[in-house]
Amino acid sequence: MDINELRRIVEEEKLDSPVIYGEGRLHDDAVVLDRDGDQWAVYLVNERASMIESTLKKFDSESDAVEHVLKKLRQVAKARRSLAAISARGSDSSQG
Repeated sequence: MDINELRRIVEEEKLDSPVIYGEGRLHDDAVVLDRDGDQWAVYLVNERASMIESTLKKFDSESDAVEHVLKKLRQVAKARRSLAAISARGSDSSQG
């Protein structure tokens, strides 16, 4: 997978846009792809735009890194949907 394919899938699935090589908006749970010497690094950032160390994963190929970016974007989207559903259930029960 290449970056153009990633961008196409992100748009089709309405996922958050990743930060690729410094281009993009950093926000809580943003997925970042950076070049680190002869490797590629993928990680998430917190609300202060700092790397969440436990999410850092390095790859020897850009293609593998891009596939991991997509995986993380899908995980973040799923987690947000789950939290929204829980929140909606909580507000429904507090009204009744």
